[in-house]
Amino acid sequence: MEKEYVKLNPEAEKCMRVNEIIKDIIFLVAAIAADYYILWERSHMACLLTGAALLVLAAVCIIIIPRIRYERYRYIIDSSNIRVREGILWIKETIIPMERLHKIQVSQGPVDRMFKLSSVRVTTAGGDGMIKFLADDEAALIVEHLKDKINQIAAEERRK
Repeated sequence: MEKEYVKLNPEAEKCMRVNEIIKDIIFLVAAIAADYYILWERSHMACLLTGAALLVLAAVCIIIIPRIRYERYRYIIDSSNIRVREGILWIKETIIPMERLHKIQVSQGPVDRMFKLSSVRVTTAGGDGMIKFLADDEAALIVEHLKDKINQIAAEERRK
């Protein structure tokens, strides 16, 4: 029987939302500054309307994007591959063969630490992939499982 894709911890959605808020604040400051610089002298009303539209757009992004991202993000680790499925408009699936793993790395950003989340990055000769927004204990278990798998594959290669 094939394994099911694993859904993220609910804390992941909160982390995604905070990341979206930070990104949108940076975007808003730049966009409203540009709006003011370009439009203020020509038309105060156009400048205010554009600024209001930008605020509404940012609010919609903060409400909708993290929810969609959370609902669509899935991963699965089976005996031969790591698969990560994610996306908002376009769904992307990354497949990483276990026998090609070279390096495993765990990382946390400041927002991740607030929610006790980690990311596991795996590196292969052809590139790398990442499972993001994992609970810290889940990330530790995945790292141990992947280390065991790499050691098992290396032992099999030595026997050949």
